[in-house]
Amino acid sequence: MTVIAQISDIHFGAEDENAIAAAESCIKATQPDMLVVCGDLTQRGRTREFDAAAEWLDGFDMPKLIVPGNHDTPMFNVAARAAEPFKRFKRRFGEYFGVAETGNAIAVGLNTARGWQARRNWAEGSVNLEDLDDVLIRAAASEADVKLIACHHPFHSLPGAPLRTRTRRGRRAADKVAASHVQMVLTGHVHTPSVGLRQRANGCYLAVSSGTLSVRLRSEPPSFNLIRLEEGELRIDRCDIHGDGPTLSRMGAFDANLEPCS
Repeated sequence: MTVIAQISDIHFGAEDENAIAAAESCIKATQPDMLVVCGDLTQRGRTREFDAAAEWLDGFDMPKLIVPGNHDTPMFNVAARAAEPFKRFKRRFGEYFGVAETGNAIAVGLNTARGWQARRNWAEGSVNLEDLDDVLIRAAASEADVKLIACHHPFHSLPGAPLRTRTRRGRRAADKVAASHVQMVLTGHVHTPSVGLRQRANGCYLAVSSGTLSVRLRSEPPSFNLIRLEEGELRIDRCDIHGDGPTLSRMGAFDANLEPCS
């Protein structure tokens, strides 16, 4: 069995200390083979927030893939957001942004965050399709049975999520992924755990969103996901963190062809 822990939206600077501690304890007890962090490690992109995030993540001794989110740019420095929005992120986590492999799984990172955009909500996602092509080529070159992409923004809005998203070129990105060998796209941003089978004209993939470990809750408790890959089956659980401890519940199970399992 291969186990992947998926966390997102930790928001150091607005983190939930109890949720952070409970998630750390649960993840270390589970001993996953890989940790995937889907962005928004910080709240305002401050150096001390990145330092806190790095110190916490350094405590996990396993392959890690870490991608940035829109909050990982310097919120109060407009010039830096325009010129070098991910300088602080790269200084702390550049070695973990790219690819992580373990067992029969590979995860490749894609940056959908931007420091600034010429639209009303600059924090929305944007997919560079050439970057996505490179990610898909890198994933296809691996002999791993399960191939994943990790980014911050969902390509489409999640059904029922309180935050709607408008990711630029999201539809074309979804088409490209559906036509590839990638089975799963791991995201965050909306603070809502979710698993959905994205059916496109040319194929399909699983869109898996993780919750938050911050105090910036919307309609869900703090949480993270555990993805298990065993004997041709993908199982995705959410781990909700309450006052009396973590609670696991199944969000979805699919076979290697992405058909739902009973």
